[in-house]
Amino acid sequence: MKRHHLFEWEDQPWLPVGLRDYLTDHLHFALGSDQARPLHQAIASVLQPTMEKLDTREIVDLCSGGGGPLLAVQRYMGAESNFPTTVTLTDLYPNIAAFERAEHGSNGSVRAHRGPVSAVDVPPTLAGIRTLFTAFHHFRPEDARRVLLDARLKRCGIAIFEPFERSPRMARILGLAGIACGLLLTPKVGRMSFGRFVLTYVLPVAPAVVAWDGVVSALRSYTVAELRELADSVGGDDFVWEAGQIPVVTPVGPMPLTYLVGLPT
Repeated sequence: MKRHHLFEWEDQPWLPVGLRDYLTDHLHFALGSDQARPLHQAIASVLQPTMEKLDTREIVDLCSGGGGPLLAVQRYMGAESNFPTTVTLTDLYPNIAAFERAEHGSNGSVRAHRGPVSAVDVPPTLAGIRTLFTAFHHFRPEDARRVLLDARLKRCGIAIFEPFERSPRMARILGLAGIACGLLLTPKVGRMSFGRFVLTYVLPVAPAVVAWDGVVSALRSYTVAELRELADSVGGDDFVWEAGQIPVVTPVGPMPLTYLVGLPT
């Protein structure tokens, strides 16, 4: 199936903050829940060995949104593998409320970077392995290469994870899940403001936006072969790349975890 870089609401700089935060809050809630534990285990099975090779416990999360699955993965590695880490949350359009909630309850293991951070030009002061969760599909191939090249030139390890695949089945699952979660779970997600209530239950714009972005995310996602091609295109013998896919069983069916990791040699 050919990759289609269609319109996605979350990409638009003019998207109202309320709708953007609604999107990122729902994504964090879905991917950070106990039901997503098999996903957390799969991510940890790649992320922890990569961090051990780099001899680092610091994670700089790019395009964090509302936190995605990373905070649950952080807890899992700390509790199950005795591998405590420190996470810095960053985004080009940071969800400040979500960042502060994560920071407040972390006992110092999560830091919120409140200013905008671009994944194609990460400040060198943000040290640690770079991670992107459910975010790499937002970049067109030319910008995806810039993300990888910035990591290589600044000699920072990078780990990219996408918990879905490009297929009609996955697009249907994410679209239906977006509508259902938007209507049923919004009272449990983030803060129920008056505007959020109206856009969910009076004029159900927000669930429709979640569903649309879910479908487009599947259609935009990169295959393992495409990730390898992107990694090869940034050149250099001073970086080692590995791409792969791990089968993950979820309540809505199998959702393979696609990943790309890069390490300076």
